[in-house]
Amino acid sequence: MRLKSLPYTFKRYGNYYIQIRLSDGRSYKKSLSTDSYREASALMISIIPHLSFVKSLATPIPVFESFLSNLIASERKAERNPLLPQQPMVVSSEVLEPQPPVKPEKVLTLADAWAMYKDVKGRNWTKSISMANERYIEVLLTVLGGGADVTVITKQDIKLVMEVVENLPKRVVQPYRSMTIQQLIECDDVPPDQLVGVEAIHKHLKLYKSFFKTFLTESKDILSKSPTDGVVAAPSKARFGAYSTAEMKKFVGWALKQPDGWQKWIMLLLAYTGARRGEIGKLEKSQIKFDEDSQRYYFLIAEGGQGKTENATRQVVIHPKLIEWGFMEYVDRQWKERIFSEVAGANMTKIGKVFTDLRDQLGIPYLDDYGQRRLLHSVRHSVCSAAMAGWVSNILHLQQTVGHEKTGGITKRYLHTFPLSSVSYVIDGISWES
Repeated sequence: MRLKSLPYTFKRYGNYYIQIRLSDGRSYKKSLSTDSYREASALMISIIPHLSFVKSLATPIPVFESFLSNLIASERKAERNPLLPQQPMVVSSEVLEPQPPVKPEKVLTLADAWAMYKDVKGRNWTKSISMANERYIEVLLTVLGGGADVTVITKQDIKLVMEVVENLPKRVVQPYRSMTIQQLIECDDVPPDQLVGVEAIHKHLKLYKSFFKTFLTESKDILSKSPTDGVVAAPSKARFGAYSTAEMKKFVGWALKQPDGWQKWIMLLLAYTGARRGEIGKLEKSQIKFDEDSQRYYFLIAEGGQGKTENATRQVVIHPKLIEWGFMEYVDRQWKERIFSEVAGANMTKIGKVFTDLRDQLGIPYLDDYGQRRLLHSVRHSVCSAAMAGWVSNILHLQQTVGHEKTGGITKRYLHTFPLSSVSYVIDGISWES
């Protein structure tokens, strides 16, 4: 089904934003504070007649800001109290002048901008340089989307792309050599010696800076400011860090306040299972089972491939808090087999986008005190670190729960899977709620 679109709007992390180009070359963007097409459409019906005045700056931006804020507040009030009569808004006459219908502006997409860049810069590239640049830009296009408007890409977006780059495995070794870029991005638990090198990371960023700053900003004047300004590349060999208990409580506290959707439940599941992003994002209803011996519900994680060992297939008990907070009811309400169909498959990068934005919103640093990187995957490290420092004394129990290869030297061949009742305490001991 084709998605509905609204003129002068775009969607970011689910919410609608208004975007217009001002006569002085600046771009004006503001959230409409809604993820509903109906609400956004109702707002735009009232907004569009005034846009030509705003674009020409005949209506000052502060006046339009006030009008827009009042309009959004009025729409919210009407939504909560549909039986209340609508109150007329007192707005500057500058804003209320009638205007003829406005045609939506054509945006320059990221893919089209890259084609422009290649047409100008690529003439002198050798075959090897051209192939390398296509690999570097492929990450950017996959994470942000080739159809993204280049004028709305932010520094935060570029930082997210660079975090993805730093977490990529080397493409020259198996099993990564035969993977698509989407599969490479989804790889979790890549050993440090198999991550891309420092030189490759800096080459990615060098190309992005040339594309956004030198070409789109300085040469073509398409952007007033490059989103790559101030972005630096962290060394790839830095180990993954873990979040502190206080930081994990911030993540969980945020999730518990969210609407009943994938953003809430994926965050909670990651925090209370120690599972990988891909394992949670691709969960299906059939993977939720009941164990008669322990009388507990559990996930049957069966995420093979992509370099994972047979240990990746395992039973993970469902934490009592998740059941208390309504996870099973949420699953029952999903009409598709995939519980989080919005972010499964090619849309998996949405999870990282939302998490990176949330981490910054909560004021949690990307690097810890030891210079170790903290990504979405670091939530898994946090669960393992907390368990080993606290209530888990048998490393084999933890390794089975999180899907790591069991240690044990020559006795490893005699190690079998522990029953769920013996290892459920590993999950039950997790406590991130305040």
